[in-house]
Amino acid sequence: MNDIAPARAPRSRRGVLLTRAAWPALAVAVTIVLALARLVREPRFYFADDTERGSFGQWWQLGELLLQGRLPLLDPSAWQAGNYLAEGQWGVLNPLVWLIGLAARASTDPVVFVTFLKVAVLALMALGVHLLARSFGAHRPWAALAAVLVPLGGFTVYMDAASWSTGLFNAAALPWVWWALRRAVEARHSPIPYLLTSYVLITFGYVFGVMALVVVLVETLVRHAIRRDGARVVRTLLASVWGGALTVLVYLPGLLTAPVSERGDAPFGNYLFLNADLTDLAAAGAPSVAGTIRSWDGDVTLAPLAYIAWLLPLLPLVLPMSRVAVRRCLPLLIFGGIALWAVLAPSHMGPIRWPLRFMPYLVLAVVILFAVAASRAYPRLITRSGRLLSGIAIVVTAALAWANDPHSWRSIAVAGALQTAALVALWWVAHREAWSRARRTAIAVLGALLVTAVAVAAQMYAMPRSPLPDGDAPDVATMRQVLVEPHGDGFVVGDTNAGQNDAASWDERLMANLWYLSDTEVSNLYTVLPYTAFTEDLCMDLRGVTCAKGLDALWATDETTGERLSDLMSVSTIVAMKRTFPSEPDAPDGWHVAEEGQYTWLLQRDEVLPSAGGIAWQADDTDVTVVEQDDTQVTFRVDEAGEDGRIVFSRLDFPGYSASGGASIVDPLRGWLLTVDVSDVAAGETVTVRFQPPAMPLMVAGAVLAALTGAGWLVLRAVSRSRRR
Repeated sequence: MNDIAPARAPRSRRGVLLTRAAWPALAVAVTIVLALARLVREPRFYFADDTERGSFGQWWQLGELLLQGRLPLLDPSAWQAGNYLAEGQWGVLNPLVWLIGLAARASTDPVVFVTFLKVAVLALMALGVHLLARSFGAHRPWAALAAVLVPLGGFTVYMDAASWSTGLFNAAALPWVWWALRRAVEARHSPIPYLLTSYVLITFGYVFGVMALVVVLVETLVRHAIRRDGARVVRTLLASVWGGALTVLVYLPGLLTAPVSERGDAPFGNYLFLNADLTDLAAAGAPSVAGTIRSWDGDVTLAPLAYIAWLLPLLPLVLPMSRVAVRRCLPLLIFGGIALWAVLAPSHMGPIRWPLRFMPYLVLAVVILFAVAASRAYPRLITRSGRLLSGIAIVVTAALAWANDPHSWRSIAVAGALQTAALVALWWVAHREAWSRARRTAIAVLGALLVTAVAVAAQMYAMPRSPLPDGDAPDVATMRQVLVEPHGDGFVVGDTNAGQNDAASWDERLMANLWYLSDTEVSNLYTVLPYTAFTEDLCMDLRGVTCAKGLDALWATDETTGERLSDLMSVSTIVAMKRTFPSEPDAPDGWHVAEEGQYTWLLQRDEVLPSAGGIAWQADDTDVTVVEQDDTQVTFRVDEAGEDGRIVFSRLDFPGYSASGGASIVDPLRGWLLTVDVSDVAAGETVTVRFQPPAMPLMVAGAVLAALTGAGWLVLRAVSRSRRR
């Protein structure tokens, strides 16, 4: 008998690829299933608050403009919400957002569309986490577990995925950007994946993901500079210049517009709003514990916003990490440490507010660290002391979580039971020495995925929906019928949220950015840059809701011009909410009540004015004739220019306006209406008042520098590869 074992037949390339794809495919599939499972308790889970009031209408309008062959730059009729580059989060320069906008424009049910979109984004996040974890040395099974756990972070699920779409997009994009950066810098692979993914991340227009990327770039640069690795320093510098130039292009308009907005005097201080303390983080392993994080609902927000992962107390089981592994994971340790500091930081640091928005990045670092540590330790290095320390961690974190939020004792007990059961199971599987290491690892990870599903089920039972509100917006066809026959520009006064959960109310009114679906140009839209003087004058908040004084302001006579404010704004339609105005409003001369609804009064001007953007008033001694007009400029001929010479436009005086032909931009009327002085312009001369984003030359320079840096990096790599050959 031949005692030599037969040689193992080599696996085919297809077989190798299938084996490598199995774990990430499983991670993506589990992520999708768990994301969809939330719809069982709450079918509108992914359509809460800012997604409903902001994102969908924004995407719909972007798709509408793209179909017309236009990109949004400025819309005078949108007033404080119409400066789209300054808004940033419209993603005007982001091709992925363009596709989302076109898909939204084609959709008929916003809830179905948004649910499909967000579940797809969560799946992409899972795949990106798997790739990033692999780049740090995690084995495929543990990387797959990390890929499932990161999208389940409490803040990601209950805030970003449910409401803050751009936050979700950033959290999903960062793992891809970081993975691509490591490939390009550490492994000398092509920079194209980094250039593409970082461009997408930055042009989403959400600053928190960009700040996280800055941390990654600075850590990479400093680490290689300390090691005196010149080639990697150069590649990191190229990556940083590319990102910095794009940041100038995307964020400079918002920074230079901020002085006229509420962001211009944003405070520095800790108002204990959407930030955490160390006792809140004691519940980071409990999937259904709210903690004491203050938000709009009061001192306790009914969502596990500080939740990281149920297996967090089991980290001692896979420690200590080897010196090599620690050195390899140094970027994760630094990134996670800075993310932890950010989560605990003051609630308001100027325009940077609510630092709990850094939680997804803390979750990313902690979970990948666990995956790398488990890859090295399990099952061979699992010790009795590790099991003991993990048991102590379960008890201590449960005790601290209970002390912080004793009302959640049931959820804390469930989390402790799951963690204890998982600890025992991991210990038992690790000591089945008759099984191969691969088999024990696979069983451990599959068991951990099962525990994850149980944790999600318990979480869904305790907290089935986001703590943020849902207005029950109907389908697109219903919303399209509101003010379907335009009668000039519209303005809504009163509480537009009144009756939002009554389906009949949506026949008469919309809210925030959902007004984009109406054929009437309505100015009560959502903005992240509320124009201070405008909001104070009209008693309007950032979502377009006004108080009762808003109607008085519209019909009041301006002392300087002698015109009603509604005339100066070129408003011809007013929707007054009955919750705020139970009795029929007294319409002034030139206006009438066109219709009484169950929820609203519809008032219209007898003679319709043109849409906002044109000349609304000129001084008595001045006469001009408009030659040409569009959203960004007005050209007019000066027929007569008197000593006063002022012209008022139905436009907000955003930074970025200029006037040609000797005319000058002067102090705005009422602090916000664009005003031009033509007293020094000769009769017969033509003047153009034009808007372009402030510091446009710097934006162009940023775009050129980014293009040159990306091209230079590609050329440099091609030359380097040629020399090596």
